Amino acid sequence: MTLETLLRLLLVPAAVWIASLAARRWGHAVSGYLGGLPFIGGPITLYLALDHGAAFAAQSAMVTLAAILGQAAHLMAFAHAARRVRWPAALAAGWASYAAVAVAVAFLPLTPPIALALALAGLAAAWRWLPRPRAQATLPTIPATELRLRLLAAFGLAAAILWSARAFGAVVSGVLLSVPVTGSIMPPFTLALYGPDAVARLMRGFVVGLTGFTAFFFTVAVGVVPLGILPAFAGAIVAALAALFIASRVLRIDAPA
Repeated sequence: MTLETLLRLLLVPAAVWIASLAARRWGHAVSGYLGGLPFIGGPITLYLALDHGAAFAAQSAMVTLAAILGQAAHLMAFAHAARRVRWPAALAAGWASYAAVAVAVAFLPLTPPIALALALAGLAAAWRWLPRPRAQATLPTIPATELRLRLLAAFGLAAAILWSARAFGAVVSGVLLSVPVTGSIMPPFTLALYGPDAVARLMRGFVVGLTGFTAFFFTVAVGVVPLGILPAFAGAIVAALAALFIASRVLRIDAPA
C-alpha cells in the first residue's frame, strides 16, 4: 500500500470522526443528518474519479443514487423492528432489506433521472412510514466503542470499494458506496442506550441527511463528465448542503410538546 493510498483511506474515517463529535453536541436528529451525508461516499467517489476517470465515477454515482432506495428500506426495517426486538435482530432486518433492494436496483436499466426518482421515492416512503418520536429530544453520548467502530467501518469500506473498483467495476462500487455504514453502527448503539424512541428520531434525521446524499450523487452522476472532476464535485458539495438546509427546515422531527 502506497503512502498516497493510506492517506486517502485515513481521510474517510477522519470525516466520520468530525461528524460524530458534532453529533454529540446537537442531538440524535442532527446525528442522523450528519450520518446521512456523504462523508464516506463523497471522498471515495472522488478517488474513483481520479483513478478510473469521470465516466466510471458517473456510472458508480448513478448506481449509488438508485441504491438509496435500499438505504430507505434499511431504515424502515430497523426502526420498526426496534419497537419489538433487540438490536441484533433489528440490524439483521435492516441489512436483509438493504441487500434485497440494492441488488434488485443494480440490475435495472438506470439513467440519472430514473435513479433520482428511485431515491426520492425511497426517502418519501421512509418519511411517511418511519415511526415517529414520542418523547422530547435528549443529547446523545457517543461511547468510545461506538466511535471506534464508526472509524474502523469507514476505513474498511473505503479499502473494500477502492479494491472492488479495480476487480468488479462501477456497478459493484456504486452498490458498496450506498451501504449504510453509519446506519448500521449508530442505530444499534442508540437502541441499546436510549431505546426505540431515540431510534425513531435518529432514523428521521437520516432521511433528512440522505437528501444531501441524494443531491450530491445526482450532481456527480450528471455533471462529472461534461464539467470535469473538480467543478462537478464542488457543485455536488454545494448541492448537498443546500438540500440538507432546505430539508431540515421543511421536515419536522421534534415530538409534540
